[in-house]
Amino acid sequence: MAQPKISKAAQKIKLAPAPKLKPVLPVSKKSWPALKSFELFSGLFQDEAGEAFKKFFKWVQKENRQQDAARSLRLYRKLWKALAEREEFTRGPLVGTGLQDYWLERFLDDPNPLHRKAELVPFHQIGPALKDLYIEELEHFLVLLRTDWEGLFRQKRGLGKGAVIPSFSEMRPMEVLPASGNRARVEIKEKLLRSSLRSAQLVPEIAAYFFENGFGLFGRYRAFRWNSRVQALEGISATDPIRLENLVGYDEQRKPLLENIQAFVQGKPANNVLLYGERGTGKSSTVKALLNAHHVKGLRLVEVFPADLNDFPVILAALRGRPEKFILFVDDLSFEENETQYKSLKALLEGSVETAPANAILIATSNRRHLVREYFSEREEGVRKDSEVHGQDTVEEKLSLADRFGLVISFYTPDQETFLRMVDSWAKVEGIKAPVSELHLKALQWSRFNNGRSGRTARQFIKDLKGKQ
Repeated sequence: MAQPKISKAAQKIKLAPAPKLKPVLPVSKKSWPALKSFELFSGLFQDEAGEAFKKFFKWVQKENRQQDAARSLRLYRKLWKALAEREEFTRGPLVGTGLQDYWLERFLDDPNPLHRKAELVPFHQIGPALKDLYIEELEHFLVLLRTDWEGLFRQKRGLGKGAVIPSFSEMRPMEVLPASGNRARVEIKEKLLRSSLRSAQLVPEIAAYFFENGFGLFGRYRAFRWNSRVQALEGISATDPIRLENLVGYDEQRKPLLENIQAFVQGKPANNVLLYGERGTGKSSTVKALLNAHHVKGLRLVEVFPADLNDFPVILAALRGRPEKFILFVDDLSFEENETQYKSLKALLEGSVETAPANAILIATSNRRHLVREYFSEREEGVRKDSEVHGQDTVEEKLSLADRFGLVISFYTPDQETFLRMVDSWAKVEGIKAPVSELHLKALQWSRFNNGRSGRTARQFIKDLKGKQ
């Protein structure tokens, strides 16, 4: 994916420390942006928390200080509860208070025209009128974002610091996942909250973020799973952090795969890939590691279950024309005698009337070289009365399925030396410190009783060892 040019001045932006937000009471109607004035950002308020904020905001704007105390507290608590329903269950780091993080997430997911176009074209190709209106509304949004609404509430109600009310700053996420996949999102949120730049200076940065990372679901996640029940992609938050350097062995096998993916992310022609071989040899882990190695270059992964292969046309339609590059990942692929989904797979590999998009390739893993199970009876003529007249054609059709992959790579059981190198590698990753001879002896004993020698067995052994320490 081509990268937008960002000025040297923009690249040198330093985030200021978190500013102390001072509650400022509105002295006139001009002090606050009217929420009804938002056109591009009107969708920010179309959820439970947004509706609760509008009612709270209306109360804050009232000039009469002697308002019903019980009602104002209900409005505040209703807003806090709506925020807690989201922020307390999020799995990422919060930027600012719970209210500020909510605004930032809503902002980055807002499907206004500038956000949707910014992911498709460089900033200079966005119309000036759209830019101008966006800059104006962004200025208003930053006022809402950076105002200390909790402090305003306390001030208008005359509550001292000792008065106990639920605080926006005391919300905590359920868990904080590794930020590697969402680092760019966290960085742009920090800029919006803490940078001293005006809105006109921030807009190119926002557009560059969408151009590099995608918008909406595609900007939030790096990996997806196809949900056939609702016919839609679902984002995967907790992706496997495994990296290529963690995978010892099979360097020769992986070399053509790495070259193929490198060409793919650069926008060059690339082949569909079949990885087959013994279980636990790192086929699936290799695919996941490719995502971690190249996601900054626009690579994404869509997991498709073998039972959902008939949905390929719908999946491809959802991906066609997007700037990202997608791996359609089908794990443990094989077909029984009476299954016909392989015909949908053939259409993808060979192409149908509608050509497959250039931004998607298929990578499948299998324990079988011949993906469709075949029986000796299929090779015998006249064995059954219901035998197919031209049965050999069916046999050839099944056997030729794997041949339709442009790149076929085999993974076999590692020898003892390679297996022990895998053990050493995972021991280093997990911080296991033990004499090498003792570690190797235990690893070999483990492999005899647990699925034999493989990368998976090595990883399981180290996990077991770490759990006992």
